[in-house]
Amino acid sequence: MLLAACIPNTVHAQLSLGRFTISDEVELGRKFNLLVRSRMPLVEDPEILAYVEDIVERLRVQMPPQPFPIQVGVIRHSALNAFAGPGGHIFVHTGLLQHLENESAFAGVVAHELAHVSQRHIASRIEKAHIVNLASMLGILAGVFLGGDVQSALAIGSVAAGQSAMLSYSREDEREADQVGMNYLVAAGFRPQGMVQSFETIRKLRWLGGSIPLYLSTHPGVDERISYLKDRVDRMPASIREREEDNSAYERARMLVMARYTQPDKALAFFQRQELDQCLNDLGKAIVLNRSHRVPEARAAFEKAIACAPRDSLFLREAGAFFLQQGEFDNAARHLQDAVLRNPKDQMALFHYARTQIAVGQNAEAVALLERILDQLPEQSAVHTLLGRTQGQQGQLFSAHLHLAYAALYSRDKRQYHFHMEQAREHSRTAQEQAKLNKLSEAFKDREEFL
Repeated sequence: MLLAACIPNTVHAQLSLGRFTISDEVELGRKFNLLVRSRMPLVEDPEILAYVEDIVERLRVQMPPQPFPIQVGVIRHSALNAFAGPGGHIFVHTGLLQHLENESAFAGVVAHELAHVSQRHIASRIEKAHIVNLASMLGILAGVFLGGDVQSALAIGSVAAGQSAMLSYSREDEREADQVGMNYLVAAGFRPQGMVQSFETIRKLRWLGGSIPLYLSTHPGVDERISYLKDRVDRMPASIREREEDNSAYERARMLVMARYTQPDKALAFFQRQELDQCLNDLGKAIVLNRSHRVPEARAAFEKAIACAPRDSLFLREAGAFFLQQGEFDNAARHLQDAVLRNPKDQMALFHYARTQIAVGQNAEAVALLERILDQLPEQSAVHTLLGRTQGQQGQLFSAHLHLAYAALYSRDKRQYHFHMEQAREHSRTAQEQAKLNKLSEAFKDREEFL
């Protein structure tokens, strides 16, 4: 029924016959999460992730109790898109932050997706489609939510294509998600006009030929959705309609997305329009100039940004990373150490600080920092790579190959995984090391079908 290059025939698990249960949805969600994270570029910047997670959490507490936790990922893609996979997995595209102008519009899209979760629309569609094969379900969901990004790796037969259409949200699903999502949006304290503005942006991009999700532009159409949502907002009390909005946190996340993940010429034009806070605008321009290899201009822009916000950990992190890139290790270390002290949760600042320590020969200090990062973010390929190489230089061959094997696993390099796994096995001497190998093998088995 479905032959998927990214979902091989080794997956034969059957979902429960009859009703699609919560445990079925949790297992499908776990596999779908692995599929998305192995096939789509994910944003790992803690500033962006923390912001998106905060918006999701503000909305989540307005939902009825859910049978599974809500987990969030940010996909590096310019589409004005977000989707709720099975089992409470929410994915947001960076295109939302690129195209939407304020926090309430962003929260409006997220609220709509959370309503799909609370109303169990996916589960309902799956039950009606009568699909019990997990591999088939994964492939069909990939086609529904990821479209061309993954469909090129799929060969979908006519039966599966029909089921893919069946799993798409219905007109009633979308209307209910709009109405329930609006309830969450208002209860969380956001401006209700945000959901209307998000659909107005979708309509504008559609006419401009922009990248918008098919399932957000149909069933019902954008114009109809704008009309009934506007009507509902107009009937709300003035105290809700006239809420003030603080976009300061949204602007920080948007600045990073525009500066780091948008084409340099478009990003520079955005910052030249000065749509953000002046300090954020200076920092964004500095990041883009550095990406464009305009180093002298970037240096001046970073110095201006730091002068504007000398105690802001984000500014210190970005300036420190720039100075590290230029080989100015003392300057880099000073900025990055300050960034880490001001925001110990910024794993990216910790990573750059560890790189600085390695550059000045402080390998033991760097190893401790990298291990600290992996305690919080165990699937960071770049961290495993740097840690493995550093431990290799110190002669710690088992740990070096173990971490390089993890790095290969999370970057989907099957050949390198097997090479470093065998090397780690050869250097294993203790029961504790064998236990670490067993844990690595289990992680590989869980992901093998997606490599």
